[in-house]
Amino acid sequence: MTHVVPEHQRDAAERTLAATPGVRGEPSDAERSRTLIAAVRTGSLATIGEGGFPFGSLVSHAVDAVGRPLLLLSDLAEHSRNLAADPRASLMATEAGAGDPLALARVTVIGRVGELAGDERAAALEMYQAAQPGAFYAGFADFRLYRLQVESVRYVGGFGRMSWVDAASYADAEPDPLRPHAERIIAHMNDDHAEALVLFCRRFAERPDTAEARMVGVDRYGFAVLAADEPGGQETAVRLPFDERTDTPDAVRKAMIQLLGRARAA
Repeated sequence: MTHVVPEHQRDAAERTLAATPGVRGEPSDAERSRTLIAAVRTGSLATIGEGGFPFGSLVSHAVDAVGRPLLLLSDLAEHSRNLAADPRASLMATEAGAGDPLALARVTVIGRVGELAGDERAAALEMYQAAQPGAFYAGFADFRLYRLQVESVRYVGGFGRMSWVDAASYADAEPDPLRPHAERIIAHMNDDHAEALVLFCRRFAERPDTAEARMVGVDRYGFAVLAADEPGGQETAVRLPFDERTDTPDAVRKAMIQLLGRARAA
């Protein structure tokens, strides 16, 4: 059953739901965290600086197969000196977008940072350079490759949505495979199938008076729509789940056709 995007993660039961893939037809917060940190190429690194004060700096990063951030840092940088004295750190990645920045998603991964060497470094450097093809400094003698071993994760999905994600759930989660295709899917649905989005809201979201609807998000479990009961009216966020998981744009196309058939039959 379709429902409005909920405000949750405020007690133990809600945190359990946040860690479970596909619950409520939505990605878990572990999946959202993995998706966001893999998609964003820069973040804010917080280290423990002189006098025990937190020190924040901008860094480029990549992530490995289990979501651990990889950092290529210069020995001359203040954060490198801080990490040599105390390896505890956090990295915050923030979703890009317009509007109020506090309404955008962000994830902070917390743990200890250690330098990589030998074969482990070579494999990690290949992943880093794939994510950061412009990192010409990768071969400089004063740059070292580090990895943040994730101990806990804080996910904030905007106003009213936040949770702690444990390290095991984070490592086990997968980034959403539709993320690279989402912008194209959203544009196609809004440009060519706006009437279908209205019908979906009327039939599946218990919004029979819906006059306008526009897609604003899509992932492997479903999609998000902003619906209004009159042209230019106040919009309400609605979440519509797919009948089954969709990991490719073609699977999304087939899922939309199935939903449209059900909506018309209803």
